[in-house]
Amino acid sequence: MADILPRQTVHLPPNTAPGFETSPYIKVIKFLPTMASEKMNQHVEMLGTSLSKLYETGTYSDLIITCGNDTYQVHKAIVCPRSSFFTAACSGKFKEGQEGKINLPDDDPDAVREMIHYLYHLDLAGHEFIPADGNFLEEELSTTEHDDALKQFLQSQGHRFVGNRRVKGMVPKLAARIGPSSNLCLFAKVYALGEKYGIPGLKAIALGKFEILAKGHFQTDGFRLAVQEVYASTIDHDRGLRDVVVCTVEENIGLLNDEAFEAVVKYSDLGHDLLMKITSMRRAG
Repeated sequence: MADILPRQTVHLPPNTAPGFETSPYIKVIKFLPTMASEKMNQHVEMLGTSLSKLYETGTYSDLIITCGNDTYQVHKAIVCPRSSFFTAACSGKFKEGQEGKINLPDDDPDAVREMIHYLYHLDLAGHEFIPADGNFLEEELSTTEHDDALKQFLQSQGHRFVGNRRVKGMVPKLAARIGPSSNLCLFAKVYALGEKYGIPGLKAIALGKFEILAKGHFQTDGFRLAVQEVYASTIDHDRGLRDVVVCTVEENIGLLNDEAFEAVVKYSDLGHDLLMKITSMRRAG
């Protein structure tokens, strides 16, 4: 039992009898905090499961949120404490709260879906990029077209063909390869919703996920589109996403040699922010 119990410091009275510290009783005392922690984790997990079920089923819903073609049956007790906007809307002073219906016609449906998901899970789902046929792989074909005789021989050896081109192997579909980078634009929109609807936690988690993705996908079209979204949807003094973009570009300055990215710099405040960043670094250095 001594091998499996975690060692913790236990302060004993000065006149404790010799040998008591190694007795089974003190070992149980040392084990109790771990047991309590595991029990707490179980309760938290059960609570999370319950909230997920409410999110999925809409059972006991007392508020309907719509955006585009999407309808969400939500619960005031869950969404209002986390959003100053929904708190005000459901206070009874407005028609939306009295009718139990709120429409968000001006927002991106995917971003709203992430917002609602966050209110119940305290996390974002992001795009999963499941192809229509459910298959993430596609055939990679040879560049050479074989004549019928060679094709027939190779088929007899177990090779597969599409037309007269040999199947070299299976590779990820294009959507699966480029998918993660498009989450950058999505998370930028979610960040903006966090500001718009008074959900600080939503802004924080969207910012964190954006920063992580930007480090590995700064050379993608997804990053370029996300930069446009950041500068279009955030105000000047909201520096969260803007500072991530500026630091990412400053650390990968070769991006400025890309013609498409150069256009983004030209028609947004990114150029000004980069200049201020570089000037500040030179003064400090």
